[in-house]
Amino acid sequence: MNAPDPVPATAFLPGLAGDLFRRLADLTEGGFTPAEAVAVLKEDEESSRMSAMLDAIGQDLEREPSLAQALGRHTSSFSAETVALVRAAEAQNALAGGLAMLADDHDRRRQSRSVRLVIALGWPLFLLGVLALLMMMLIIFVIPAFKEVFSSFGADLPAPTLFIIAISEIFVDYWWLIFALLIAVPFGIAWLRRRSGSGTALDAVLLKIPGVGRYLVSMLVGRLTALLAGAAAHGIPYASAIAYLQSTLGNQSLKATVAALGRDIEQGTPLPAAWRKQAALPRKIAKMVEIGERTDRVAPVLARAARVYGAEAVNTMGVFRQVLFVATYIIIAIAVGIVVIAMYLPIFKMGSVI
Repeated sequence: MNAPDPVPATAFLPGLAGDLFRRLADLTEGGFTPAEAVAVLKEDEESSRMSAMLDAIGQDLEREPSLAQALGRHTSSFSAETVALVRAAEAQNALAGGLAMLADDHDRRRQSRSVRLVIALGWPLFLLGVLALLMMMLIIFVIPAFKEVFSSFGADLPAPTLFIIAISEIFVDYWWLIFALLIAVPFGIAWLRRRSGSGTALDAVLLKIPGVGRYLVSMLVGRLTALLAGAAAHGIPYASAIAYLQSTLGNQSLKATVAALGRDIEQGTPLPAAWRKQAALPRKIAKMVEIGERTDRVAPVLARAARVYGAEAVNTMGVFRQVLFVATYIIIAIAVGIVVIAMYLPIFKMGSVI
């Protein structure tokens, strides 16, 4: 049984793990033992969180030279699957390669979350939020004033104007309920995702959204093939790499696909055959792996596939971003146009009567 974690959970951010793995990989590849590598990293470390973690890992390595054993004592920062991958790399005398695999994967995850999605969704969502706020102000404060003016004329109002006025009355009477729903819906979706089965259904719907589904699948295939390429190059079991990847996925539908792939491989199914059984994964990768196995070039073939699908994910996100921009501007134009036309139609009608 592992000893208690000597460092408080708040002393280390899991997001720093990628940088730690990268530097450890560089040093161990240069011939340093894990204990020596950690000692070197402690010398010039400026982050107090990282320094505390390095000090704790260094103390663990003094008792046990296994890096996996040391990382396993810090379950608040390193998952069991991460530790298992490091242990498998140590067993194959390929610790530097295993750490480099983890570092590369952390870089891909960090880039996909903090850069691509924020850039793609941030500005359009900001515009839609501003539009929603302006429309609500018009509906709640401005349109009722127009209604009073139109009522004083005693004329019949056009259907579009009556429709906008009806919406305004609903917002004025039930604004508190609308705001409550806007707040409750995101929390309700998050609650449904945590429920058994519901999260998979919602994530499956997400995969069917044009652009989003292709991006998520391309990112998954890029990460999966990169990890498998590293495993093939360093003699690490495919199952260890797949189990690590599965533990990092948020989309339950994709996680189920990866889990099924891992189970088939653990049961002795060859990688190409196991790959073909998963409908969400592109079948051509299986054929590439078969050819790579015949020519003893599985690792280069998988690495090539990782680069191709990584680039495809970037391109897909770029196209999706452009489409989202155009759709945002169209929605804004339509919404503003409907309100303006509906409010000016009575004026035009009265002008024609006069």
